[in-house]
Amino acid sequence: MLADAFARAATGSATVLVGGEAGIGKSRLISEFAAAQQARVLVCGCLDGLPFAPFTAVLRAIGPDEIHALSPGGTGELGRLLPSLGPPDRAGDELARARLFEQILAVFQGLAEREPLVLAVEDLHWADRSSRDLLRFLVRSQPAIPGLLLVISYRSDQVDPAVRSLLAELARLDWVRRLELARLPKNAVTVQLRGLLGHEPDPGLSDRIFRKSDGNPLFVEALLGCAGQPGPSLPQSIRDLLRAPMDRLEPRTQQVVRAAAAGGSRVGHRLLASVTELDDVALSDVVRPAVAANLLVADEDEYAFRHALIREVVYEDLLPGERATLHTRYGEALAQDASLVARPEVELARHWYAVRKQHPERALAASWAAASTAGNSLAYAERSLFLARVLELGAKPADVLEDAIEAAVSAGEGDRAMNLIEAAVEEFAEDPVKLARILRHRGELRYALGLPGDLDDLREAARLIPAGHAERRPALNALAARLMTVPCEDKALVVAEEASRTPGDVRSELVARINLAYLRADLPELARVLTAAEELDDERIVLHTLRCQADLLVGAGQYRRAADVARCGLSEAAKTGLARTSGPAHAGNLAEALIALGDWDEANEILDHALELDPTPSLRAYLLVLKGILGLARGDRAPAEEAVAYAGEVFTRGTAYAQDLLLLVQLQVELMLFQGKETEAGEAVARALADDSVTSSRYLWPVVATGPWPVGELPVDGAVQRAYQLTHKAERSGERDDWTRAADAWAELCQPYREARAALRAGDLRRAHALAEALGAAGMLAEIERLAKATRTRLDEPAPEQRLTPRELQVLRLLAEGRTNREIAGELFIAVKTAGAHVSSILGKLGVTGRVQAATAAHRLGLLG
Repeated sequence: MLADAFARAATGSATVLVGGEAGIGKSRLISEFAAAQQARVLVCGCLDGLPFAPFTAVLRAIGPDEIHALSPGGTGELGRLLPSLGPPDRAGDELARARLFEQILAVFQGLAEREPLVLAVEDLHWADRSSRDLLRFLVRSQPAIPGLLLVISYRSDQVDPAVRSLLAELARLDWVRRLELARLPKNAVTVQLRGLLGHEPDPGLSDRIFRKSDGNPLFVEALLGCAGQPGPSLPQSIRDLLRAPMDRLEPRTQQVVRAAAAGGSRVGHRLLASVTELDDVALSDVVRPAVAANLLVADEDEYAFRHALIREVVYEDLLPGERATLHTRYGEALAQDASLVARPEVELARHWYAVRKQHPERALAASWAAASTAGNSLAYAERSLFLARVLELGAKPADVLEDAIEAAVSAGEGDRAMNLIEAAVEEFAEDPVKLARILRHRGELRYALGLPGDLDDLREAARLIPAGHAERRPALNALAARLMTVPCEDKALVVAEEASRTPGDVRSELVARINLAYLRADLPELARVLTAAEELDDERIVLHTLRCQADLLVGAGQYRRAADVARCGLSEAAKTGLARTSGPAHAGNLAEALIALGDWDEANEILDHALELDPTPSLRAYLLVLKGILGLARGDRAPAEEAVAYAGEVFTRGTAYAQDLLLLVQLQVELMLFQGKETEAGEAVARALADDSVTSSRYLWPVVATGPWPVGELPVDGAVQRAYQLTHKAERSGERDDWTRAADAWAELCQPYREARAALRAGDLRRAHALAEALGAAGMLAEIERLAKATRTRLDEPAPEQRLTPRELQVLRLLAEGRTNREIAGELFIAVKTAGAHVSSILGKLGVTGRVQAATAAHRLGLLG
């Protein structure tokens, strides 16, 4: 918005009002925007109680000499603001203020005539009446100052009635726009932390800082600076900023706010009344000033702190005795009337834990009860927390550790799970079966976190469990699955066959069948297992089977079927409440199929949404690599560079298996070729071929086929690898006939991008152009058009039409069924805003204004098939 406003200001008028809470990034946004413009930038800030403070600062920044040059008739009234300009020309009269305003306007006019000018006035919420009047005058006078952009910032949570009225007045002007900065979502906080740290943040650190900061960038930075240090969790300057509204309240209101802080970020009116021993009316009267001061927000029958850190600062200011008294009162109130809160077990556990030194028995009993309740409601993170407290409060480790590990793993709390696992390894050292279960957990967790040693753990787990024991088959299944991922198919097949012969429960039998069918590429058997898993109503096995099916279908070149199966996986993950945890993996399968098919827009949307779900580092790396491959195909190397940097760091931190690493190597080689670094690309391919641990032809062929690299005997299994082999042969020979054969092989597989690349090398420019244009492969199109011009080849470009894209047709079908944007987004695994953008595009192309009209037009035109 600021860039657009700057462009408008060049020939007209433009003011932007930038609002947001303290620390949301207003100043940084303005400074970074200003630094990027070819303009003179003047920045000033309002100060509480100082008349004309921002404009005095601006005049000082311009300097007396320049002001004199801009005011050949004399500086007039400006000397009232900047004494170094000399005394005013005349004594004060009723027009002195008007002359002052006009003279400041003239200074800005003179500056804007010389070069584009940006005037940024910060902290409008502190502006005095005189400064507000002058700002009002300048904004209303902007049509007289082409070349000036006015940017005015304010804290939206500290706006008094006078400033609110001014903002409303200015916003009604045609050239004024309002920009409200919202808090960052979790994935954006992770990006900010990555930039501050210079490397990928630990997931646990990201979670903690996101929860405490509520997505406020300033608080994110402050919390990161204090992470892991003793003492207050925030710098004193931030604490003072948050505490300031509290200090202005009367003592009785402060006392109630302190009581609310002990109750949590939200507390019910009835519960707060019970704890403070005030009746309903009295409590309302006492709390009202805190609501007016934006400390608390009233929501139906609850009070919430406007920001989690406000509550933290107020709570930390309590003396130890005050905290103990308040938590005890909360615990006793809830023990007497559990209906005061929605989840009494959880709240009781929290309050009794806060006074665990005074009431250890109550704290332990309440934590046990809360862990049980959390488990029943599938609240894994809360269950993990309460079980950790149960351990801390003195429960026997043997009774708790395994449950605590499973809860932490299910909650995605890698650090906590790993700490618990290390304790369990010592606790169960003399119990082979329990130790094997713990090692299996550690092996799976190490793989998820990209840490070395996972295969060693899984091998040891399988070794520890004797033949015939019920735990042996699950251990073998886990080992086979990981060997498949390496991939070490031969070793995995031996383990999977043993698992299939080992007795066990129905679930482990199905997993063994899945592994064996995957290794044998037996799609009919996977279909039978899927039916059995659905009858068993085991969501995890269903999801695992669908992933294996989609992966095999991609490897076999059956991309449409693979996409359909991956979509089933996404749908199943959403239905079972696992869209955030399982969804990104299925999204990766779907994106691979769509990239091959040339459905690039849909693939990009799928990848973007999957990345928003904050997947584990190894999965994020995989998704980014796919996004990099897609970006490079479109002629944009930025996504590829980001993926190479991130995935390279993740894979060097721990174990990187060929399946992941070779996809990265493929992208690295293609990026080097894109940059003209043929020698470096060849060296990267040679290193991959020299790695004895890499035996899978499926993942080696895409690397080898990137250029005319020398290679020994490499097996060919299926049509996809055959197409890669033909491409490599053409790279080596350079013969047009070889390139034509490669193009035809890719055409049979419905891979338009690779077909287009081969057709281009074969000299078939029309064929390559038609494919590249449909794909939007900008880099290839430019090369084709350059060659066509050089060879005087006519490409016969058809006139552009307002046709719906394949993705828009998918959205249209759902729109015609009466789906909302949110329902469309859920069905297609995209963001709601992306669904809305598609709907808007569809309405525009069909020439209609509403969803019902769009559905009618779709039926009339036969677009729904």
